[in-house]
Amino acid sequence: MTGFVADAMLGKLVTYMRMAGHDVVYAPDEDAVGDEEVADLAEATGRTLLTRDTELARRADGLLVKSKDIEGQLRELAGSGVSLELDVPERCSACNGRLSEADDAADDVPDDIDRAWRCEDCGKTYWRGSHWDDVRETLEAL
Repeated sequence: MTGFVADAMLGKLVTYMRMAGHDVVYAPDEDAVGDEEVADLAEATGRTLLTRDTELARRADGLLVKSKDIEGQLRELAGSGVSLELDVPERCSACNGRLSEADDAADDVPDDIDRAWRCEDCGKTYWRGSHWDDVRETLEAL
């Protein structure tokens, strides 16, 4: 799978998947809110659709995510073969842009951080902190 499009019902899942290095477009960010628009976006970009909508999943040949809670959603994806491992951050959890190594001396990086990454699109800076640890624990518990 080269990438995913997630519909409006899966916003939190998008963040976790991006942290795990997946290229995930969040349909509302692309102004795709109706079923037809979401399906068209997935088809036009060659991405797999992720949705909680049974009919939309069937029509767009997407992955149906049945669970309402994030742990269940992650478990379903892992069960369908989607890798959910944290390694080196690759994707911005906010905008899906690519991350590249940032200068440790940047003003927004805490002094005790050895490595940081910056989004090439929106400029947001990331490092492995408590949020990273929380997500890792959630994924390892699957």
